Amino acid sequence: MTLTRSPPPSLLRTVLVATDFSPAAARAVERTARLPLAPGAAVILLHAIPGRAPRELVEQARERAGRTLAAVAHALHASLHAAGSSASVEARLVFGKPAPTLLRQAHSMGADLVVLGRHGRRPFRDLFLGSTAEHVIRYGLSPVLVVHGPVVDRYRRPLVAVDAEETSWHAAGFVPALLEPRTSLRLIHAFESPLEYMFFSGLTLDERARYRERFEEAALRKLRPLHRHLDARGLRYRQALKHGSPYSIILKEASRHRADLLALGTQARSGLSRVLLGSVAADVVREAGCDILVVRPPATDRGGPS
Repeated sequence: MTLTRSPPPSLLRTVLVATDFSPAAARAVERTARLPLAPGAAVILLHAIPGRAPRELVEQARERAGRTLAAVAHALHASLHAAGSSASVEARLVFGKPAPTLLRQAHSMGADLVVLGRHGRRPFRDLFLGSTAEHVIRYGLSPVLVVHGPVVDRYRRPLVAVDAEETSWHAAGFVPALLEPRTSLRLIHAFESPLEYMFFSGLTLDERARYRERFEEAALRKLRPLHRHLDARGLRYRQALKHGSPYSIILKEASRHRADLLALGTQARSGLSRVLLGSVAADVVREAGCDILVVRPPATDRGGPS
């Protein structure tokens, strides 16, 4: 298949930011203010009031939350305006369980991105325990950005974990929408050499090296369609192939290069349990010390990207 040159990635036009007024949510709001939004983009700041309560308590909650949400929206709009953005900010107060409410809102507006803050001291500890973030990643269609720590600057050191599947095409292709123009991507692919240690006792050092080289060359061949796709989009990237466990390699690479964003692709129908490389990705997401972007292919896409 011959790939023609595609236009640069589109800027974000519709961003949904969830807030529960916690410090984690405040970081998500602050990160949103640093994203390169499209001119006239719409930022929806959403707060959901969960559960049922007596009418008078509901009204009190609505009033207090409404004031706080308006103040957060005003501050976000001021930050965007100060950065030269023409984006609008809408404060939206709704009733319902946060996760399904957030999914409905994201779907109805066709959100380009959903932004959430990460709670707790341990990275992503609650993502696999039925939390809002886990639910949105598992069942939503929009890319999800989960903000981890203090926001210092725009993303400068993005890392994309890739494999030979189409999910990597979508993840690597979407990341530039969060970056300044011409920011280079760093791709990391981990490969293993099956049965290597069973043979080591009878192999010389040179034979071991040649054995690994076979699998490295196979990995490079499988990644060529991804490279052609990125080249056709005019994206800048550098790639590292490392021998070893995907779990340990991805985390080491993120730490070594002080990645401020780690992007993963997820399968279209199997949710978080099949992120990028199967079960190892759950551990990667849980332990990563930076912001995480999870991208899934469009619902109508059943083949490679055009």
